[in-house]
Amino acid sequence: MCSVDTDAALPTRLVDLLTDRLVACLDEGDGPAAARASVVAVRSGPRSWTAGLARGGAAPPPVTARFLVYSITKTLTAAALLRLCGRGLIDPDAPLDRWLPDFAVADRITLAQLLAHRAGLRNYGGSPAYHAAVRAGEEPWSEDGFLERCRAADLFAPPGREFSYSNIGYLLAKRVLERVSGLPFAQALDRELFGPLGLTGWSVPTERGDLCGLWSGPSPYLGGKDGPPADVAALYHPGWVAHGVVAATAEDIAGLFHALFAGGLLPGGLAARMQESFPVPGTMRGRPWVEPGYGLGLMVERDGQAGPYWGHTGGGPGGSACAYHFPARKPGEEPVTVALFTDGEDNDQAEWMTVEAAEILRE
Repeated sequence: MCSVDTDAALPTRLVDLLTDRLVACLDEGDGPAAARASVVAVRSGPRSWTAGLARGGAAPPPVTARFLVYSITKTLTAAALLRLCGRGLIDPDAPLDRWLPDFAVADRITLAQLLAHRAGLRNYGGSPAYHAAVRAGEEPWSEDGFLERCRAADLFAPPGREFSYSNIGYLLAKRVLERVSGLPFAQALDRELFGPLGLTGWSVPTERGDLCGLWSGPSPYLGGKDGPPADVAALYHPGWVAHGVVAATAEDIAGLFHALFAGGLLPGGLAARMQESFPVPGTMRGRPWVEPGYGLGLMVERDGQAGPYWGHTGGGPGGSACAYHFPARKPGEEPVTVALFTDGEDNDQAEWMTVEAAEILRE
């Protein structure tokens, strides 16, 4: 089933095709992590379309549903910081000891290295202690606790040498954003990104109670290997996302990404700098990526035929989120932005649905 909201409407033919193909993708989902429902928002030039979708004839989410966007928050953090760079408040290529005097190796790393995951920092994704604590419903570690447990000051590689995805790096980037702007994280995002566009369908949850009213599915991850899927709002604490996490509507995130990359919210030179990417080593089996790269807070498809496009995928308990911008490939073609959020923990499924939507709009 489908619930729809449109502004400057897409042609009926495209709306019908998008609805049929995306619902089919939901119907094809398999396994406990597969999504049952989704909200998708698209921008194609000046036109937009937002819809709630569900498989099996179920009632879809409302288009106003807010989801945790998880690692899409990295793109938002990076974009806000780059706007500060554009005003000359911080140099992306200067050592960070001025802004992180409490971090022992800040004089060895730059903001650009943090945002590109090239600062030589570890991550907590492989930590059994982290996952056990999250599943047990424990209170999250403090920021300093995350840094200590990840041995953040003990760089595993010289900064700038290699890519290694690190949520800890974005914890530090969040600190830099707060200190340079003089504002708490949510207020900095509002001033630099959401506020100028008049977007209000978002928040930064910091307590368990902040998850009430957000849209999520039952979480196989929180339920563990032998338990049933768990209720995210009842068990999860958003503080387990060390770098902070945004909750938002798909419509607001699509509008923001479109403004960043097709509307001038980020000055042209900085938008181009954000998109400059290094290759990501290894393969991404089961995902749509052909030649993946990473820029400044952006996952980038570097292959000339499959892409280019850029944005971010996020995933965590009870949901997957994708937001990607597909620039015009030829004269007369409109740039396309797609934000697609699901209630499943299968990030691959969400990515394929996002790419499918973009291809339909550009056929």
